Amino acid sequence: KSEYLTCLFGSCWFPCLLTNALLGGVQIIKLGLMTQDEYDEVSSKALSLFAYGQQVALENGLLLVDTKYEFGKGADGTIMLIDEVHTPDSSRYWIANSYEERFNAGLEPENVDKEFLRLWFKDHCNPYEDEVLPEAPEELVCELAWRYIFLFETITNSNFELPQAEEPIHDRISRNVSQALSCI
Repeated sequence: KSEYLTCLFGSCWFPCLLTNALLGGVQIIKLGLMTQDEYDEVSSKALSLFAYGQQVALENGLLLVDTKYEFGKGADGTIMLIDEVHTPDSSRYWIANSYEERFNAGLEPENVDKEFLRLWFKDHCNPYEDEVLPEAPEELVCELAWRYIFLFETITNSNFELPQAEEPIHDRISRNVSQALSCI
């Protein structure tokens, strides 16, 4: 537990949407969810993205520990990345310069991810089955915001600035998504 692996495993696992079980390549191919070539392509892309993410994180004093990628197929069958990459929502990061000392002392690594909030929800409800979740305490929400801003500033080497627009957030998000999609 808490051991940072510097090498990548040569296989990828995928959650099954029906059972929530992790499926490996053999099962995915056997179930007809992907061909061998498709599985090989997705695995190769995922491992390349992860290696790049680890490199960028380490250059900025962080360890990218794990992440998830979501792939889909375009209308022409092209496999493409379809969701966020290396965000605090999809990844776990540890502080690099304190990792070895803490690991050797048997301590948890300093992390800057949302695991603490996930654990709070797990202790206060069943977030996967309960229809209504309790409201997280304000101090936990503030801590999460601080961690996300810290990661942004650490990885981009720039200051986070709150948008000053008077535009409602839903309108701003819709406009930005439309603008991004028009560039594809």
